Amino acid sequence: MSLWILISLVTQQRYIFFNFVCYNFNMYILNIIIFSFTFFISIVISAQSQELDRSMFKRSSMVSLEIAKKEIKQIYLDSGQTKTLHCGCFFDKQKQVYPNSCDSSPSRLRIKEERKILKWVHAMPLFAFAGSMNCWNELICTKSDGSMFKGENCCGTISPKFKSMESDMHNLIPSFDWTTGTEKSFVETDSFGGMEEYKVCTNGGVIPKDPTAKARGNLARAYFYMSFLYKIKIQNPLEEKLRMWHFEDPPDKMEEIRNSLIEQVQGNRNPFIDHPEAVERVRDF
Repeated sequence: MSLWILISLVTQQRYIFFNFVCYNFNMYILNIIIFSFTFFISIVISAQSQELDRSMFKRSSMVSLEIAKKEIKQIYLDSGQTKTLHCGCFFDKQKQVYPNSCDSSPSRLRIKEERKILKWVHAMPLFAFAGSMNCWNELICTKSDGSMFKGENCCGTISPKFKSMESDMHNLIPSFDWTTGTEKSFVETDSFGGMEEYKVCTNGGVIPKDPTAKARGNLARAYFYMSFLYKIKIQNPLEEKLRMWHFEDPPDKMEEIRNSLIEQVQGNRNPFIDHPEAVERVRDF
């Protein structure tokens, strides 16, 4: 009798011990799951809290490129900014540019035709901000003769978004038309507008791969503004380069004045000029 009691007690203790082990093991697994879930949620919340607030970016009221060019010219004249971005070539109120008076001209080559005509170009070129649009790639517009067309003229006819992007003064910079005869003024492999300007301020007239150091920050902030406001993808190699330029060449007083004067005309600012640190809150442009 005592033997059966002993066996029963041992069996009962083993059962209790087994349940105890299983309970603790299940609780251990449950705690791991709860901790992992809590940690994941905290990471997501933290990431969201660090993301740049889109309410900082207001839409431009400008929808006409021709009006934008007139307004941006007056902004530059009123603020005393009368030099092109890339080479620092002086221009006057008659829209005449003097290539022989450029800041950056190591060779000091004399240009036969001393005066050029000022033109306003897009820091982020047309193909970069419109290249993914149907009107840019597909023959969806019709001429009066029935023929189909695409590209800049088509987008300018049917797309309000394109008109807003094209006329946004935060993306317009002063340059000049270097072309003569049938020479092509712009190649779609150029990542930035106005690069042909370097023909007058580099030895041998060779267009460099990258713009001069003093222009890089301005171009980077124009790119970031266009990308964030209009949701335009920037390829990773270029984005990494632009981030570096943005911090190496921070906004100066003239860029801040330009930002404020543009706001008076089209109703919005480039927040990356006001808050350079905001770039760090955008994980991927």
